[in-house]
Amino acid sequence: MLSFSSRIGSQVDWALFGATGLLLCCGLVVLYSAGYDPESSASLFGLASVEFSSPACLRQAVHIGAGLLVMLIGMSIPTQIFFHYSFVLYALAAAMLVCVAGFGVVVNGSRRWLDLGALSIQPAELMKIALIMAVARRLSRSPPRDGKGYGLGELVVPLLLIAVPMALIMQQPDLGTALSLGFVGVAQLLFVGIRPRALLTIVLALGVLAYPAWHMLHEYQQRRIIVLLNPESDPQGSGYHITQSKIAVGSGELFGKGFRGGTQSQLEFLPEHTTDFAFSVLAEEWGFLGSVSVLVLFLALVSSMLRVAGRARDLFSCLLAFGITAQFFAHTVINVGMVIGLMPVVGIPLPLISYGGSAMLSLLFGLGVVQGVSIRRLMFRERA
Repeated sequence: MLSFSSRIGSQVDWALFGATGLLLCCGLVVLYSAGYDPESSASLFGLASVEFSSPACLRQAVHIGAGLLVMLIGMSIPTQIFFHYSFVLYALAAAMLVCVAGFGVVVNGSRRWLDLGALSIQPAELMKIALIMAVARRLSRSPPRDGKGYGLGELVVPLLLIAVPMALIMQQPDLGTALSLGFVGVAQLLFVGIRPRALLTIVLALGVLAYPAWHMLHEYQQRRIIVLLNPESDPQGSGYHITQSKIAVGSGELFGKGFRGGTQSQLEFLPEHTTDFAFSVLAEEWGFLGSVSVLVLFLALVSSMLRVAGRARDLFSCLLAFGITAQFFAHTVINVGMVIGLMPVVGIPLPLISYGGSAMLSLLFGLGVVQGVSIRRLMFRERA
């Protein structure tokens, strides 16, 4: 028993665990400041009311506790179970997205949630991990015939797997999540390989579809993209989020204004400061050095996950770990780019930092799956 435990411990990626823990702690510190309200009490999902000066931080701590349990579950499930039931999970997530379109809960003008009484869930978060598993299953079962990359005909099924949830999520509307799904799915395809001619055809097709796709966007989504080039053109409207975020980030300077010292967040000039713009709060209070330190932690996290993917002994496990890594990378780059004005505001939270229950559970489950790949890399051989 001791020998077996030592063997498991030697396969765990402790750098991945360490980076995850430090980022979670940073997130709680940021949320405590961003959500500080000494006169409020925190309601824990309608079950109890607790006196606490930062309700968002307390609820996030509960999310993290549940997420760590889910992470252990993800580590414990054998990788071959994901292999065999990936399409079932994908179908379940797609069905839930259809239910959202039919009778989902509308929050801030978007229909993204399913109300299950005491619990509300966001099916798009489930689809993130389901799509990664389904694409990994498809690509591992049907590798390129000539070993030189996929031809256009071989890409039809994988691209459909990616396009269906993207279309359903775009209807909510949730442009950011839809684009992140597309990025992760395409990243998995490129990881295996696409023939240059097929890749060029896809790029040209996307170029042709860009014009009609632009007119399919909602008016506010078009304004967000336009205002990216000139936020001052509409400072009280579509440019307000970017302008206030850039003020918060820039005013932090080198060392920041100190814990709970940020004016943009504490005086509530900064919108969505516990969710989409949590990084702005971090930059204002902890400055350039604090921001870079957190980005270094994300770099360590992504590097550890890539190392796990590189050491995997079968294609499915490799693609599974790589897809989850691509998800973390995409969310981090999009969110940071968004808050400093390099990308449009698309509602992508910063992983492990921003407030959110469904997102936290999904992300920590994904990290658990990656740890499971690391633990079993000497035990599992893909089965047909």
